[in-house]
Amino acid sequence: MLERVDLLPGDEFWQAFLARERLPATYRDFAIDWFGPLVAALLDRRGAGSNAGADFPIQVVGLYGCQGSGKSTLAALLAAWLEEVAGLQVLSLSLDDFYLPLSQREELARDVHPLFATRGVPGTHEVAALGRIIQAVRDRRGSSLLIPQFDKAIDDRTALGIEIEPERVDLIVLEGWCVGLPPQPRDQLREPVNDLEREEDRSGAWRGAVNKALEESYRAVFDLIDTQVVLKAPSFASVFSWRWEQEEKLRSRVAGSLCAGQGLMDEAALGRFLQFYQRLTEWGLVSMPARADLCFHLQGDRSVRKVSGDMARYY
Repeated sequence: MLERVDLLPGDEFWQAFLARERLPATYRDFAIDWFGPLVAALLDRRGAGSNAGADFPIQVVGLYGCQGSGKSTLAALLAAWLEEVAGLQVLSLSLDDFYLPLSQREELARDVHPLFATRGVPGTHEVAALGRIIQAVRDRRGSSLLIPQFDKAIDDRTALGIEIEPERVDLIVLEGWCVGLPPQPRDQLREPVNDLEREEDRSGAWRGAVNKALEESYRAVFDLIDTQVVLKAPSFASVFSWRWEQEEKLRSRVAGSLCAGQGLMDEAALGRFLQFYQRLTEWGLVSMPARADLCFHLQGDRSVRKVSGDMARYY
């Protein structure tokens, strides 16, 4: 599908990327067919094919997808690909790294609602800090910025972050399971969607607070997005199997370490955990495709069934 040969990375690029991300060789052709046109579209939107420098505004790409949909892999691919063929410095930001520390979520659980002790939903991220970082990069302001890092294996923020220089960034990719998501209409909050809401949020206070966060602080950050990309799951039923794969990879990564077993979930725990995400995941399946500049409609095996949105003309 990608017609511009100058935008195709060579063999060495693919060998390194597939090895780093632990992907099968078949991913290369899949990525070229489906994500190559996205690279071309992003460069066209930026206004130049290479080394545009400070004369061009910073583009913020929002990458939305439910858990396990492949958004982290796509974010890594876009960063590596744009650097390889266009010499751009891409800042990849994950909403997950802006989870509030465990101690602050415990405070929310005491002061607002017990369900806020569990990370995930709007209200459990430090979005004001995220917004300040994005704005500083767009303004090319400041000598350095510290990007926090969250370790899911211990369910807490690490002591160290990553330092970046705003003036060196050409493009931002912000990925996360609710990136760009609008708030739900309030009348849809009345009825619980699962046992968690039915038994532990009988008054609706928790889901109301989550929705209010989307209306206010999260919207302020999402309004900074210039290009919205969506990875749409076929249904919420796909999320469990995709998320379980992530849990298995995490288990393998920490095996033998001092933190092995901390923060990891068995199938029952994962089933409960996903109930925290169910309402907004299902809302995103309905609302996000129409908001997307480019929407990849995925099948159960994560292959692409079709694309939609204004940028679909590149396909």
